[in-house]
Amino acid sequence: MPLPLGQRVEVKLLSMASVDFDVAPEGTAPGREGGLLMLVVPAPGRYRVMLGGPAWIDLVAAGKPLASVGHDHGPACSGIRKMVDFQLAAGRYTLQLSGAQTATIAVMVVPVVNEGNQ
Repeated sequence: MPLPLGQRVEVKLLSMASVDFDVAPEGTAPGREGGLLMLVVPAPGRYRVMLGGPAWIDLVAAGKPLASVGHDHGPACSGIRKMVDFQLAAGRYTLQLSGAQTATIAVMVVPVVNEGNQ
């Protein structure tokens, strides 16, 4: 089932040793938990992946990791730890999370409409 756009979801992660990543995680993070999520993008544009805790984010299409176009932290006291933006075409993607320090993590993906994507 694809990750719903615009909804915060608590995702259960697994030991990274038991996750069959589409591509090797690009970065390193100190944790040992990870997971894969399917993302379906209905229209081209800029999309933001937000996490409630520390973890590495890779977005994969056709077996290749995509370059991000922006990074930031969430506002103070928002519960958002990390935000990474990607410029995407409509289609299916694999969201890879790695290096998380907890067995669950909050994830939300939203279209970015105020940064040239109107």
